[in-house]
Amino acid sequence: MRHVGRIVTVVLVVFVLAVVWYARAGEAVVMRRVFTNAASIAEGTVWVRSDKGLFGGPVTAIASLSSDGAVVYAGTREDKIYVSSDGGSDWTPLGGSSSGHYVVGIEVDPRANGKVVGKAVYGAGFFLSEDGGQTWKNASRGLGSRSLSCLASPAGSPDTLFAGTGDAGLFISRDGGRLWSRTGRQALGDRIAVVDVSRDGRTVYTGTQETGLFVSRDGGDTWNAIVLPFGSQPMVTGIDIDPADELRLAVTATGGGIGLSKDGGRTWVTSRKGSLPSDCVAVEFLPGGARGFVLGTQSGALYFSADGLDWQLTFQLPDDGHVFGLARSGTGMLAATSHGVFSSGEGRAWSESSTGITNLTLAGLSASPVDADVLYAATGQGVFHSMDAGISWSRCSESNGIISVLVLQDGRTVLAGTSVGSVLCSVDGGDHWIAVSRGIPGVRVSILASRPTGSTMVYAGTDGGFAVSNDAGLTWEPRNTGVVATRPVESPTPRTEIAALLPDAATPGTVILSLLGQGLYITRDDGNHWKRLQSSMDTPWVDSLAVDEQTGRFYAGTDTKGVYVSQNGGTRWFRSSSGLSTILSVSGAVNTIAVAPDGIVYAGTQARGVAMSLDDGATWQRLNSGLPDLDIRCIIVGGGGVFAMTAHCVVRLQTQ
Repeated sequence: MRHVGRIVTVVLVVFVLAVVWYARAGEAVVMRRVFTNAASIAEGTVWVRSDKGLFGGPVTAIASLSSDGAVVYAGTREDKIYVSSDGGSDWTPLGGSSSGHYVVGIEVDPRANGKVVGKAVYGAGFFLSEDGGQTWKNASRGLGSRSLSCLASPAGSPDTLFAGTGDAGLFISRDGGRLWSRTGRQALGDRIAVVDVSRDGRTVYTGTQETGLFVSRDGGDTWNAIVLPFGSQPMVTGIDIDPADELRLAVTATGGGIGLSKDGGRTWVTSRKGSLPSDCVAVEFLPGGARGFVLGTQSGALYFSADGLDWQLTFQLPDDGHVFGLARSGTGMLAATSHGVFSSGEGRAWSESSTGITNLTLAGLSASPVDADVLYAATGQGVFHSMDAGISWSRCSESNGIISVLVLQDGRTVLAGTSVGSVLCSVDGGDHWIAVSRGIPGVRVSILASRPTGSTMVYAGTDGGFAVSNDAGLTWEPRNTGVVATRPVESPTPRTEIAALLPDAATPGTVILSLLGQGLYITRDDGNHWKRLQSSMDTPWVDSLAVDEQTGRFYAGTDTKGVYVSQNGGTRWFRSSSGLSTILSVSGAVNTIAVAPDGIVYAGTQARGVAMSLDDGATWQRLNSGLPDLDIRCIIVGGGGVFAMTAHCVVRLQTQ
């Protein structure tokens, strides 16, 4: 027994040491290995970026931090930092790992030639870089919360920083962000929305979510309330001090438009009633002492005013757009929005300025069956197309939330499923579009598929069921007879959400679909009647389906059980996942499967990148060299090659 006890003790010690090693260094070692190819894959096989022109996506913070406005920093919703050296025309991503939360503020020490950069990240804290943003370290010591909401630093005193939080008040640092302490505990409360500070750091304005506007005229030591001209004390959403005259102050508040002061907040005038909406979130004086203001709203509008009293709408983002912030840059203005960065010379006309910012939400790819050079991508900002096999891309549709795309057999008809219950249809390769919503069940049209022949029959899978079009997407009919609706835990309404669907190339009219969390259904008459397919899988969660048209072999990607293969039309399935996962590196859901004409099968996983099989799915090999991200959303074989899509990037498989 004593011998057994020693063995158990040794095993436990080894286990604990292994856990400690993995926590400190092992995870990084494992991840470095995952981002490579299996040893058996030919040298020179690598994924290369193929997304030039797929620019845009949410930018949540922007700051121009040089005297001439040339150097600008932008932060995204996923804690990625970009820098521009030409005033925001072209952007370059900085390095460092991402916390996955959105950036609410950026400050740079002007004395360090751009080497010392600080960023406030909601849900993660304050981070400091001393190598120009290539690496970051957490510098949240003393911060009472990680729920940061704003960041400001006086231009003339960069060692001083003010960070607001949404639940623990305002904090100040006197040593460049290395140590923080709370200020204004009694006066300001816990919920800080916005902060701005004068050049010398003596005058600080803080807007709260509940008690209005406050000012400190001694660098943050003591605070006094300012009575705003909006009646009650509303939530203050934006503050700007005019750099040409720091007694001039502009403030936006919920429901109240804008308030202007020429004497540091002692007296106020307001914008004319009705000239602005009630959701103003940011305001800036024009740079260089120029006469005028720019204002942004939560609903994605940009306004200009010469005097702050009368306002005119100058730009409107598409539906669900949002302005996150404004910044002066040289003699012009920049806006951080849900659709990227926009620039304006005088605040009256705006243009996209996101070249290099690869933060689009990507959802799907489709290749033309007629022209190998033509590809289409579904993104959160519309449909993009490439005419040179993915080398470059440009937007070809309006900026709706596109979540699926399909090119029909004629090569000219393109369909795009949206997140607002419609399908966009183009019969000229994407030059012109019409929206069709009648007959489409649900809201999210996440899947579009067609027969592999020249038929105009098209299928749609949505969060409300299955639909069919007999005329290439111009009209639709829901067909869900036999599909059993489920009642999600978070919703009282039964749903028939389609996770995957697959037309059988060998049998026209036969379609297999995966009902989210409920297994497989089959129809043999284009959806007029469905019946549950009694499969032998160990899980009802099937996320992807594919077929080898040469052999008729079906493949199903699941949530946690890897890949299953069927050789008899889906009646019997065999698990076939050898090599997809390891103990220290699980694959997660198999989001997508594609079969090449030569029989090679590609699987895109949620957490372990791409795997390929040369033996009909019996074994899998890691194929990740060159991938920027391991969460693969889509793989297609077309356009003269193999393409994979992550959340924000398109890559092409290159072989030597």
